[in-house]
Amino acid sequence: MEFMGYPRPDGSAGTRNYIAVIPAVQCGNEMADRIATEVGGNVVALTHNAACVNIPSDKEMVHRTLVGLGTNPNVAAAIVVGIGCDGPPAGPIAEDIARSGKPVELVTIEREGTYENAVAKGIRHAKQMRADSALVQREPFDISHLVYASKCTGSTPASIMACNPAVGWAADALVAAGGTFIFSETTEIIGAEHLLARRAVNDAVAARIIEMAQRLEKRILATGEDIRGSQPNPGNILGGMTTLEEKSLGAIAKSGKSPISGVLEWGERPAGHGMYFMDGAANTPQIFLGFAAGGAQVMSLNYGAGLPTRYHNFTCAVGGIATVPVMKLFSSPQDKSQMEYFDVYAGTVIEGSETIAEVGQRLLEEMVTIASGKPARQEMNARYREPLIMYYTGPIL
Repeated sequence: MEFMGYPRPDGSAGTRNYIAVIPAVQCGNEMADRIATEVGGNVVALTHNAACVNIPSDKEMVHRTLVGLGTNPNVAAAIVVGIGCDGPPAGPIAEDIARSGKPVELVTIEREGTYENAVAKGIRHAKQMRADSALVQREPFDISHLVYASKCTGSTPASIMACNPAVGWAADALVAAGGTFIFSETTEIIGAEHLLARRAVNDAVAARIIEMAQRLEKRILATGEDIRGSQPNPGNILGGMTTLEEKSLGAIAKSGKSPISGVLEWGERPAGHGMYFMDGAANTPQIFLGFAAGGAQVMSLNYGAGLPTRYHNFTCAVGGIATVPVMKLFSSPQDKSQMEYFDVYAGTVIEGSETIAEVGQRLLEEMVTIASGKPARQEMNARYREPLIMYYTGPIL
C-alpha cells in the first residue's frame, strides 16, 4: 500500500507541506504569529507556552520538542524566532533542525537590532520558503514511511467495543507493513501496565513500561492526591465506566496486539519502525504536541459518545497541531447525526453490520487517503487554535 507524500532531504515523507515559524519561548509568540499572518498560505506559527522559568530538565524537553516540530516531515522549512535572551536559546534549536537537511533560518531581535527589523526579515524568509515549497511535488511512498499516532477522548463502553479496537487493528496492520504507531496517556495505562509489559520485545522495554506508570503515580501521590480521584472523569462515569482499570483496559485497546518496540519520553522520536508507547498525561492538545514532535505525520482522536461527540469542534481537541492532520473517529450509534463532522464511524461494530477488522481496514484506507492530501474533517472545520502546551514534569520557577 502506498500514499502520496512530499519527499524530504532525510528520506522521510510529509503528508503536508508547511512552513513552520517556531518561537524559542513564548516571548516570541507574537512575532511568530505576525510573520505567519502576513505571509499566509502554508506558513503557520507554532506558538506555545514555554517560558524561561523552568528547571534544566524541562528546558531540555522544550528544546527537544521544538526541534521535533521543525524536523517533522510535514514541515518543508522552518524559521526559528527569538528575542536573543531565550531559554532554551533559539540558535541551537535552529541548528538541530537544520541537521535534517531542510531549509532553516534564525531570526532574533538581538541579531537584527529592532523588533521591526526582525519581523521584516522573517517575512522575507517566509515568502521565499513558501515559493520554494510550492515546487515540491507529491510522489508515491510505501506506508512503511508513515508514523501514525492516536489518542482517545470522551471514552465510554462504546470506545472499548468499537473505536479503540478498530484503531488497534489499523495500528497492527501498519506496523506489520513496516510503519510506526505511537500511543500515549500514561494515566490511562495504570492498572493495565502489566498487560502492555507482556508485549514488550525485551525485558528492558517491559521494565520501562512499568517504570513510566509507577513514575507518574508516585508524582501524583507526592502531591497528597490519588489519581483515582480524577480518573475516570465525570464524563466517563456518565457514559458507563466505573473504575480506573476499566478505563485503562479500553485505552490500551487502541494499541492492538503488536509487540511493543520501545518506550519514549514525551516528544521523543522513535529510533526505528514498530509500535511505541510515549509518556504523557491525558491532556489532548498536549499529547498531540508530543506526537508531532515525535515525528507523527497523521494522528487520530477516537471519541466514545455523548457531549464531546456532539460538540462539532471540541475545543480541547480540534486545534491539534497546525502541521499535522487529525482524523476524528466515533463509536456511538445514538450520535450518527454528527457523522458529517467525523472521518470514520466505528459504530457499525456495535450495530453488527461490520467487524472490528472491517472498520480497521476502512480506517487504514482513510488514513492513506488523508496522508495523500485529502483534508481531514478537523482541517476543514477547525479555525480556533491555542498556543501549544508543553508537558512539564518539574515546577515552574
